[in-house]
Amino acid sequence: MIVRLDKQKQRTVRHQLLGDVTYIISHEALKQMQREGHTELSPVEVFLSARNFCDAILKLPDIEEGMDDEIDDLEDEAEGKNDFMLIMSMATVQLQAISKQRVDIDFKKIIFRIFERLDNHELLWPLIEQMTNKEEERWLQGKRFNLLDYEIQEIELTGGGIAEVRNLFENFLNYSDQVDKDTIKGNLLLLNLYNIEHNHAYDEVIKAIYAKLGIKSTTLIQPKEYVNTKYVENEIRNVEAGGVGVTK
Repeated sequence: MIVRLDKQKQRTVRHQLLGDVTYIISHEALKQMQREGHTELSPVEVFLSARNFCDAILKLPDIEEGMDDEIDDLEDEAEGKNDFMLIMSMATVQLQAISKQRVDIDFKKIIFRIFERLDNHELLWPLIEQMTNKEEERWLQGKRFNLLDYEIQEIELTGGGIAEVRNLFENFLNYSDQVDKDTIKGNLLLLNLYNIEHNHAYDEVIKAIYAKLGIKSTTLIQPKEYVNTKYVENEIRNVEAGGVGVTK
């Protein structure tokens, strides 16, 4: 049930998770837990392990009767109480998100049972608070932006080429259906700047993003007449502060 991935696979999955709100909410808190030495599991591994647990219990013919056995199996598999707590707490966030589409299951009872099993672990409530106290729309927009920037930097630091960056851009295109236009516009500022700085190597995928939005972009056609790098940088800061993007 617990997922373990090599670094390359983790990166691929991270790109795919950029459109998942529960991952965006939890990523920073989980990364901090790993950084502080509370776990060796990465945020992606915790997230996918929690998803496996959720899938397992939701497939049970009788969740109330079979849930404790699934929790026991996960606890036996986990390498220590911290890993168990992180996966289970992440599962509560995912279950809460699922509950908005499933009215046939008493998710409150399931989540309460999980918290009972975690037995007031000392790291539980600080983790939950960090994951849930900033769910405002503007904060989520900023987190999406920061994660995309982080992924680009990771690719560059590890020597990734044009194909890998293009794949990241394409993943952004794929998840754009799940977010509002303001969020997409904010991320497009970053993508446009990167594209300009790399000799328009990514024009086609950026054009596809604009097409999905129904927005005409003169940035790609006449960048010198419409925008310069410093202007885009200023607009990126504006978006991070809750402002409006340059697209029209």
